Amino acid sequence: MLRRSPYPELIVAVASSAWGLFWIPLRAFERGGLDAGWAVLSQFLVPLLVLLPFAIWQRVKGNPTGIAQWRSGVFVSLAVGLYLESLLFTDVARALILFYTMPAWGTLLDVVVLKRQLTKWRALALTLSLLGLAIILGVGSELFHFNIGDLMALLAGLLFSIGAVIVRQSPEDETVFSQLFAFFFYGAIATFLLTYLPIEAMGTPPNQDELVTLLPWLVISAAGFLIPVMTGIYFGSRYVDPGRLGIFLQFEALFGIGSAALWAGEPFGLPQLLGTVLVVAAGLIEVLGVRGTAPSN
Repeated sequence: MLRRSPYPELIVAVASSAWGLFWIPLRAFERGGLDAGWAVLSQFLVPLLVLLPFAIWQRVKGNPTGIAQWRSGVFVSLAVGLYLESLLFTDVARALILFYTMPAWGTLLDVVVLKRQLTKWRALALTLSLLGLAIILGVGSELFHFNIGDLMALLAGLLFSIGAVIVRQSPEDETVFSQLFAFFFYGAIATFLLTYLPIEAMGTPPNQDELVTLLPWLVISAAGFLIPVMTGIYFGSRYVDPGRLGIFLQFEALFGIGSAALWAGEPFGLPQLLGTVLVVAAGLIEVLGVRGTAPSN
C-alpha cells in the first residue's frame, strides 16, 4: 500500500535536497544574462507555460486547477519568490539561514494568531531560531550588516509561515496538480510584480537574443527540475506524516548551506556554522516537539 511504503519519504528527501541546490542554476541564469528579477520570474513563468495545457485539460474535465486557493497560493509563492531573489542579493548561506528562521515566525503566529499554547519545545525552538538569526546577522558586534537580500529572506520565512497556517486551514480536496499549478500561477504574478520594486539590480527584461539563447535551458530547468521537485514535495506532503515531512524538508537547508560553503566562493566561517546548527536544530525541535505533544488517536 502506498501510504506504508518508503517511496514517498524517499521522494520528499530527494526533492528537498535537490531544492537546496537550486541556487546553482539560478545564479547560472543570472550570469547567462538574466537580471535578478527576471531570472526569478522565469522560474515561475516557464513552468506555468509548460503546465498550462494540462491545466486547461483539467478544467475541461471539471477538475480543480488550484486557482481558487488563492490565499495560500499567494503567500507561499510570494515567499518562495522572495527567497529566490534573496539568493541573488545576499550570500547563499545567509539567505538559507534567515529563511529557515521559520520556526520562530511559525511559533509566534500560532501563539498570537491561533491562540495556541507556547510549549517548552516551541519556546526552545523560538529561542534557537532567534539566536541563530542574531549570530548570522552579527547583532551586537562590529560585524553587523543587513542588506536587501537579508530582508527578502526574512520576509520570505515570515510569509511562508503565514502560508503554511492558511494551508492547514484549507480544504483537503486539492490534487497534487492543482497545488502545483497554483504555486507557479501565483508565483508568476508575484515575481512579475517584484520586478517593479525600485531596486536597480532587479534589472530589465532580456532582449530577444538572450531569450532565444536561454529559453531551451529554462524549459529544461522547468521540466527536468522545478516541476518534478515541487511535485515530489506536494506528493510527499500527502503520504508522509507531518513530523517526518518536517524533518525531510530540513534537507534543503543542509544541502543548500553545505553546497554554498563548498562552491559559492562566499565567506563561511564560525558565525555561519553556528547559525546553521542553531536554525536547523530549531527546525528539528519544532517538528519533534509538536509531534511528541500531539494528541494520540
